[in-house]
Amino acid sequence: MAIDLFLGGLGGGLFLFYELWELPVSIGLLSLGLVVVGGVVLLMELGHPWRAWRAICRPFSSWISRGVIFVLLFVVSSSLYIAPALDLFSWLPWSPLSLGGKVLGVIAGASACLVALYPGFVLSASPSIPSWNSPLLPVLFFSQSLTGASGILLLLSPLGLLNQRLEGISSLAVLLIGANFVLIAFYLMVLKKSGLAAQESVRHLSEGALSLIFKAGVILVGTVVPLLVVVWIPSAVVLAGACVLLGGLLFRYCVLKSGVYVPFAIT
Repeated sequence: MAIDLFLGGLGGGLFLFYELWELPVSIGLLSLGLVVVGGVVLLMELGHPWRAWRAICRPFSSWISRGVIFVLLFVVSSSLYIAPALDLFSWLPWSPLSLGGKVLGVIAGASACLVALYPGFVLSASPSIPSWNSPLLPVLFFSQSLTGASGILLLLSPLGLLNQRLEGISSLAVLLIGANFVLIAFYLMVLKKSGLAAQESVRHLSEGALSLIFKAGVILVGTVVPLLVVVWIPSAVVLAGACVLLGGLLFRYCVLKSGVYVPFAIT
């Protein structure tokens, strides 16, 4: 499950940067591809992918249903928004600057935000796992998605796709990495002051089986190293991008694995 949450969030965050910085169409296609692949991985994990259509049938009571709708809305709107930039579809009667293109851009951008947010809402709607049942989790997942998207751009920087935008993207990456660290620290602090199950989740991350992955993977490799590289060795931003992506994936893994189930939501 960590992989589909990771890929979907990356795709949503990357599309926001694609729109914000008017990046090359290849970046838009990559964002779309990440969301689609994340959706496919999720379907495979459900065990019965051909029954997945049922997932859309409960949007008023299920965040998974809402998530499916968000993904479908993003795939359709972003495809239509990107299409005129491709030679094959250059005949389409709208462009990013036309009224129709602007409307599609707004819809695609909004749905990209929702795609990046909804995994956090899926987990936070689990009262029987107190460490997931937190309003901070959607914020954390959204922040992680944006940070991961900046990591992808840093990783792709040698391809020359970013032109003069690399400096701005690097600066934003520093801010996002720092913000993520603060959010993670605050999240853990809140859990430590919560019930026993939430405290046990923190123990798993700080002392238990997940401590090495969390401390070395999420904090050191995913936070400290890329921060130092971007600030002090800007010529090695590719390394920073790779570290950010690895840290983001491991963060989701740690959140999922550290959850302690409590029947009847007894905390």
